[in-house]
Amino acid sequence: MEREQLITKWLDNELSDAELQEFKRLEDYEDLVRIAETTKQLVPPAYKATQEYERLQTSLDTKKKSGIIYLKPFLKVAAILILFAGIYYATTLSQQTVEITTAIAQKEVVTLPDNSIVTINAMSDLYYDPATWDEFRAVTLDGEAYFQVAKGATFSVETSNGVISVLGTQFNVRNRDDKFEVYCYEGSVQVDTGEHTVILKPGDRFRESVKIASTNTSTALSQPSWIVNETSFEKTPLGEVLKEFERHYNVTVSLDKEVENLLFTGTFTHLDMEIALKSISLPFNLSHKKQGNKVTLSRD
Repeated sequence: MEREQLITKWLDNELSDAELQEFKRLEDYEDLVRIAETTKQLVPPAYKATQEYERLQTSLDTKKKSGIIYLKPFLKVAAILILFAGIYYATTLSQQTVEITTAIAQKEVVTLPDNSIVTINAMSDLYYDPATWDEFRAVTLDGEAYFQVAKGATFSVETSNGVISVLGTQFNVRNRDDKFEVYCYEGSVQVDTGEHTVILKPGDRFRESVKIASTNTSTALSQPSWIVNETSFEKTPLGEVLKEFERHYNVTVSLDKEVENLLFTGTFTHLDMEIALKSISLPFNLSHKKQGNKVTLSRD
């Protein structure tokens, strides 16, 4: 087997017993092992290892063709070091980011490195980097989550529709498709969409591009209703309500287009599908029919 193939398979931990013995007979075997051990202690640059090795090999082949066939030992070491550095960098980088994903009808409670607590709603994704947390408290959210942020430096929630920044507070973020909503439960929250920057106080809500101020902070909610297995809506299109219903009951809902933009104010439970369907359909005099995992809502 060619020397380069042996090295590649060794790096990928794919050598057979026979190939391993052949690899150990290479004249620079000890150098390769020593470089491997040394590289693990480095913070390598962002090399693309395969491309760099191929570029170096092409350069060497060109020199061979032109009559220059000398291959200095340090060039061998450099090529191998590039391979190790790139592989180590790629593997350590991929291990730094923590991803939490929830399935249909699932909620997950996560404690972040600073003891902030995040409750993640169904069908949502949350990402953060523990390696940089002490310098930069930030998470990325796709879906919905309730944050109870510990006091400290600025804490940011980055979404596709805007960035929420706080110091220590409690708030809910819903970022699904093109729908974006932030509700402040405690402290103050800054929401920046690029076009709008607003400050929310307890009871205030920011929905897509509009701030809705609380008229009475004494009646402000203490936490989102979905934490206790209910989902509440205020003047929300029925089609959007049913998308949330689908996330909690693993069904597909069909709805007449003529009623999908009717505004729903109310709550449905996550614990009983029949009761939930009645809560949604009765205010609009709709009938519902369930067959397998398909639900149909229609006017009588």
